[in-house]
Amino acid sequence: MRASDIYRIREFDRFYTRILKLADKYHLNTHLTLLEARVLIEVNRGVGQTAELTQLLQLDKGYLSRILKKLEDTGLVVRQKDERDRRFKMLRLTAAGERALATIDNRADEQVIRLFGNLSDDELQRLLAAMARIQADVGAATGVTDPGHSD
Repeated sequence: MRASDIYRIREFDRFYTRILKLADKYHLNTHLTLLEARVLIEVNRGVGQTAELTQLLQLDKGYLSRILKKLEDTGLVVRQKDERDRRFKMLRLTAAGERALATIDNRADEQVIRLFGNLSDDELQRLLAAMARIQADVGAATGVTDPGHSD
């Protein structure tokens, strides 16, 4: 790979991060970081064991433990014994966690509308096709192909 190619990829990464405000301390003007919000999303999708979250999010166990402690202390997540295997505890969202996630979802939808709502249908379809191509190419290059865990 040429140095100019590396530069262009990194430039796109910086642009995308800036546009979506991914480097902001709190995600979508909530009291949660982007990673804390992502943990809520994954728990809501049914990823209930810490080992699964560690692998999926590629996090250090200690770091994930600190995130989960904060989410538990703020009443967004609880740990309960797994009914199928009592040796394990499963994570689930509380009612407050569900409300926080609904806020995140609504604000993410609003962000998409703000960013792309002025595009014509043709422009939007071209953008969506380009996004699908990027996702497919990056997925093929990295082995990450699970569209259910792409946001």
